[in-house]
Amino acid sequence: MSEAIGGHNGAERWLCIHDELLRGMAHAISNRLATIAAAASVLDARELPDARFLDGLRLDAERLEGLLRQLRQLPRRTEVGLEPMLFTDAVDGARQLIEEHALMRGRVVTTALHGDVMPIRADPAAMVHATSVALLAAARLGDGPIEAALETVGDTVRLRVRLAAGYEGTADETLEHDAHAIEWLLAASQGRAAVLIDGCTLTVPTLQASRRRAG
Repeated sequence: MSEAIGGHNGAERWLCIHDELLRGMAHAISNRLATIAAAASVLDARELPDARFLDGLRLDAERLEGLLRQLRQLPRRTEVGLEPMLFTDAVDGARQLIEEHALMRGRVVTTALHGDVMPIRADPAAMVHATSVALLAAARLGDGPIEAALETVGDTVRLRVRLAAGYEGTADETLEHDAHAIEWLLAASQGRAAVLIDGCTLTVPTLQASRRRAG
């Protein structure tokens, strides 16, 4: 894909996904606030709430704290900072970031490691965003669990995201836009994306390979 076209399409696609994630978080925050407001009205009428009532309030407060952490992950950093990291950390961060997306409610994401998965050198925030795009790309193809498989392939670490139950449909044009978004997000990290019939792959140079190229 050409860099000019890929960059433009990638930025546009990421903004669409960004807005979807923001809507999901706003909906979840609204629900939590409504629950807490209802609880506050009950507290006005009860002097000694029982333990289950207080536990429910604590859970709602913890959920709001979790949503705040998700919101803090959502903005894209303007400064690029490449750091040694594990790809599994990006997968974990992406799972948390997208859990309120409409396509992810009730979905299970499993992580499979094939062989020794080497560390990488990348922008951690961009890695979380790009992995989120890959997970949502698979989620759009159908229902059921999603598998994120990691393996070291030569000088790269590859993430393959697909529906765990398999996909029997035809190629989805939206996957091409998702691949553009992944490559746009990971331009500084030298990441690449490829479209599969049942999902997509995302590859990033290993830490050792990245250091060789840098110096």
